[in-house]
Order: sequence, then C-alpha cells, then structure tokens
Amino acid sequence: MARLQTGSARYRFGPYEADARLGELRKHGLRIQLQEKSFEVLMTLLEHPGELVTREELQHRLWPEGVSVDFDNSLNSAVNRLRDALRDRGRTPRYIQTFRGRGYRFIVPVEQVRGAAFTLAVLPFGNLSHDSEQDLFGDAVADVLTTELGSLSTLRVISRQSVLHLKGTEKTVPEIAHELNADAIVEGTVQRAGDRIRITAQLVQASPEQHLWAKTYDCDLADVLTVQGRVAHAIAGAVQLALTPAEVARLDRARPVDPEAHLAYLKGRHHMGRWSRESFEKALEYFHLAFQRDPRHALAYAYAAVCYGLLGFWGHLPFRDAYQKAKESAQKAIALDDALSTAHYALGWASWMRDWDLATCERETLRAIELNPSDEFARQQYSIFLVTTSEDCPRAVREIRLALDLDPLSQFVNGIAAWIYLFVKDYEGAIEQARKTLELFPGALQAYWIMGLAEMCRSRYAEAIAILEKAVAMSRDAFSIAYLGSAHARAGNLDVARSMLRDLLALSEVEAVPPRCFVFLYGEVGERDQAFAWMEKAYQARDSGLFFLRVIPVYDPLRSDPRFDEMLRRIGIPRTCR
Repeated sequence: MARLQTGSARYRFGPYEADARLGELRKHGLRIQLQEKSFEVLMTLLEHPGELVTREELQHRLWPEGVSVDFDNSLNSAVNRLRDALRDRGRTPRYIQTFRGRGYRFIVPVEQVRGAAFTLAVLPFGNLSHDSEQDLFGDAVADVLTTELGSLSTLRVISRQSVLHLKGTEKTVPEIAHELNADAIVEGTVQRAGDRIRITAQLVQASPEQHLWAKTYDCDLADVLTVQGRVAHAIAGAVQLALTPAEVARLDRARPVDPEAHLAYLKGRHHMGRWSRESFEKALEYFHLAFQRDPRHALAYAYAAVCYGLLGFWGHLPFRDAYQKAKESAQKAIALDDALSTAHYALGWASWMRDWDLATCERETLRAIELNPSDEFARQQYSIFLVTTSEDCPRAVREIRLALDLDPLSQFVNGIAAWIYLFVKDYEGAIEQARKTLELFPGALQAYWIMGLAEMCRSRYAEAIAILEKAVAMSRDAFSIAYLGSAHARAGNLDVARSMLRDLLALSEVEAVPPRCFVFLYGEVGERDQAFAWMEKAYQARDSGLFFLRVIPVYDPLRSDPRFDEMLRRIGIPRTCR
C-alpha cells in the first residue's frame, strides 16, 4: 500500500479562506487572483495571528539563502498586492497592521479549518454491463459510498451532486481533485449479471498522484448494501483513519435487501436527481414500489420523505398533506435504521414546516449532522434554521460555508448560501455569491431575486429594479412580481408598485399566491393594515414563510409596528440577530 500524504492547512478570516495546499485565496467561495509571494506573506501572517512577523522572518520564508533580490522593494510590493486583494489600507488597516521598519501583524481573528484532515470525492462508477439501463448501478454505488464515507467524523466527502457532471470525464485525477478541492478520488466499475454484482473500486491520491488501494468484490444483489459498507471500511483503512467502535459497527452491519425492491429504489434515486416536480413525483412512484415489495427498505422511506418535503415546500402538493406524509415516511425509515442521516433531517424539516416544532427540527437536524458530518443538505438546513429562528448568525454562516465546501457545484446549495448572506445583512457577499451561482447556472431565478434585494438594501434602486425586471422577464410568478414591486416602492415609484400589487391580486384569481407576497408588498406601499391582515391569513394557513419575517428585507417597513413583534412572538422566534 502506498503511503498517504495528508493535505495542508486552511484558514478562514472574515469572508475569506486561504488554502495552503491549493495556494488559493477565496472570498465567499470566489477565487481571488494573488501572486505567489503575496500568498506566502498571507500564509505566514495567518500562521501567527496577532503576532508581529518581522521583515527578516518574511525574507527567510520568501527568498531562501542564495536568492538575490531587491528585498525591501520586493517585500513591499508583495504586501501591497496582498492588501489590494483584501481591500485593505495601510493607514486604516482592517487586516494587516504595519510596524514601520520592523514587520507586520494580522489583526483579525483567524480560524484554522480543522476536523477533516483528508477530503475524498467518489466518482460515478463505470458500467461494464453493456446495457445503458444499468448505468444507474454505477451512480448508485457511488451514492452509497459517498454516504457511508461521509458518516466518518474524520473524513470530508464531496457531495454526489457536485461530482455527477464528471461522469465519463476524460479529465485526469489531479484535474478532478483540483476542481473539487479534494485530496483523493475513489473510482471504479460495476458489472451486473442477473442477480450477481461485481464492484471494482480504487483509491487514487491526487498530489502526488499515486494509487493507494484497489479491490474487487463479488456479491448477490441482495447483499450489495452490506458489501458497500465493507468497501467504505476498506477505503477508511487506506487513508489511515482511526475509526470509533460505533463507526466500525455501522460500516460492517448486515443490510440485506430484496433485489426487486432495491432496483425500484435505485430508479427512484435516479429520477430524484433531476430536481423537478415531475422527477420527484416519478421518484415517489418507485419508492412506493420499493417499500411495497420490501417493507423494511429504510432508504426508500427516507428519500420518499425528502420528496414529499420538497413537493410541499414548493407548493406542488397540499401543504399539510405533503408534510404529514414526509413526517410519517421519515419516522418509518428511522424505526428501520436509526443511522440514516437523510431520514433525520427530513423528519426535522417536516416537523418544522408542518408542526412549527422548532425543538424537534433542531434535534433531528443535529442528529443528521452527527451521523453524517459530510451531509451537505443537513448542513444547509441547519444554516437556514439558525439564521431564521435563533440569534446565532455567525454559526449559520459557518454551516453554509461547510455545505459549500461539500457541494461546491450545486445550484441548490449555492443559492441557499446567497440567501444566508442576504439574511445576515452581508449584502456584498450576497451579490458575489448570487453572481457565482449565475456563472454556474445562468437560469437560476432566485439568484436574480437575491441580487435585486441586496441592491435595494444598499439604496441602489435603479440597479435593483433592472435586476428584478430580468427576473420577471424569466418568470412572471408571484415572488418576482412582488419583489420588483417592492423595489419600485423603495425608489418612490408608488404608482408602479400599486400597479404590480393589482397584477398580484389578478394572479391570485387564477393560481395560488403565497399570502406573504401580499404582506410585504402592501407594507412597501404603506398600507399597513392590509399587510397585517394578510399576515394573519398567512398565520391561519400555517404558512411556513412566516419564519423568514425577521430576516428578509422586504418586511422592513413593518418592523416598527407592535403587531410585527407580536407575530414573531406567536411563532416563537426572537426579534433581532447579532
């Protein structure tokens, strides 16, 4: 077995993160161009936060003995370029304090990113069956391995969503690892013949590129989940993880499945990955087939719960019915297998959205994170929960950054991150993150909403209106209309805002419009009594959007009214956020 080489340190400060292994500086996840010597200055300062780092120490680090340079000018240039990247100023420093003729000191808190010393990405496994319908087996093996490895507390595993686009790629392992910020890649093949499965897996370190482990497993389809746990256990050994007894027991547990039921489950997961109303409904059909055939198929119940929750949140199923089914499915999954993180966060979400049970939501979401620290959906769910219902906004930001680390190429997580920055009033960060989302996914409607609202909060009304007009051009839905109307009201264009309110009322005659759209648009045009009448309608309908009252800026005109604080009290959330 080749010897493992672990990754280098990462540091976070303010909105920035510096990765020593990649030599990269990022702000809100966006890479900032920085010359090599300037980056080395930064890393030296980050390794000694709050301490004076002398010019002589920097000279020794940046220019080894025997290298001839104009040291003073070269160091000054490197520091100035670093300051430009950080938008820092020597006379009024935010990050780097200068001691003239002596050196520099980093003056803000620095967090060294700890925990996962090694990061893996599991690529979709290749299909050797010469049957395109069997491709789902390769995707499924990668999906289960991602989940099993993600349950290990000392390992960081990149999300399935961020690696799916690499299926069949011709990129090299180092190129893939760099794109995903991973230390090593798991890849392999699957071959099915009847009810027999052959899984071949290998682990390849990216830098320096070397094979760490490889093995082939043959099993019946009924034993595939059990064998995949053993594969994950072997990979953990290859990266020299010290597993807890509980982790060993979880990986080595027997999990027999009915082959036909498992095939239905795999088809459901395949459809679910398309993230549309139609695909979720199709996935539910297959999950129902799975647990009708095998009432003990816990995974089918868990992902059915997720589907019901998403269909309910987006209004594609009656609200109460969807969340009741989500809750029941999650509870069945947990009763069958308490180690499924997916079931726990689905139960937490359903308990929050249906029952307004904040305590159960937090408990179940934290249980999901405990079971799988690499579960990006549990992380983003906890971030939303914290920022909307608690005062712990800094932790909410840390959780969404972790989710982005785990799922850097997901439209969903990138979009949620932009919302979180907006909610904590980091408007520049919200705009940057929304732009990043649009670079990855040009059709991301909510990214336009977020950019428009952030510009509105910065009193840049013309810019806000222009951006939100693009959203309305893409989709003339209730939220796009209401947000654009709000921007016009803030800009003083009250006649235009009232016209858009009439458009919203007309729309409500032909389709369901969430009551909260009327709440904030009536508030923006100064009709408070109407706004609070609609807020009461939202409360009576158990509209879960009320949990965002405290953090979405379109409600600002209502905050000074005592009725606003009273509604926050009724739904059990605090008034302010640190």
